[in-house]
Amino acid sequence: MMVVCALLPRLSLLAAVGGRHELLGEPVALAPEPGRRAVVGEASSAAEALGVTAGMAVGEALARCPELRLVAPDPHGARGRWGQALDGLERIGASPESDRPGEAFFASDGLRELHGGRTEDVLAAARRTLPAGVRLGAGPSRFCSRAAAGRARPGRPLTVSEEEQARGFLAPLPVALLRSRPELAELPDVLERLGLRTLGQLAALPAAAVSERFGH
Repeated sequence: MMVVCALLPRLSLLAAVGGRHELLGEPVALAPEPGRRAVVGEASSAAEALGVTAGMAVGEALARCPELRLVAPDPHGARGRWGQALDGLERIGASPESDRPGEAFFASDGLRELHGGRTEDVLAAARRTLPAGVRLGAGPSRFCSRAAAGRARPGRPLTVSEEEQARGFLAPLPVALLRSRPELAELPDVLERLGLRTLGQLAALPAAAVSERFGH
């Protein structure tokens, strides 16, 4: 099975800053939502350059970037913007699943016959119906497709077609990518303190040792 990820980076941050676009050039990130875990949300490129990533504990983010500015999220505005993208995916026959604005997944297998026979044809159809700026990635799992979309460019989807290829693709990527899975949001900080910087280094550890140490 091939999974496609449609990713619109910083959609929630864009909704939160509204017309204050000048903030996007500064170290800024989404503040935690009331009642949720004390982690930052999407961060500007200036904040990311200083080591801040989405899902990082607020204290760690401020330690890395003391000048970081936190802005209140606007979940209603973000959902409204992303809803139009989901409608577009449904028009090509996809059944997108989206747990948060700016990120959606759908299986491409059942769509290939409708759009030319290849995963690349499905990606092309999706690209035509999605707003500008959306990045598309495909892979054998959600996590792999999310990583591929994060490294794709608007208008240039990235496909990782096989499990073996996926292992090679993911190996040099930073463990910070694990924050894309909410249940693993705190794990990268622990791994980095232990000197584990890449997914390949983590994968090289014995599975039993990882399960015993981290519970995953």
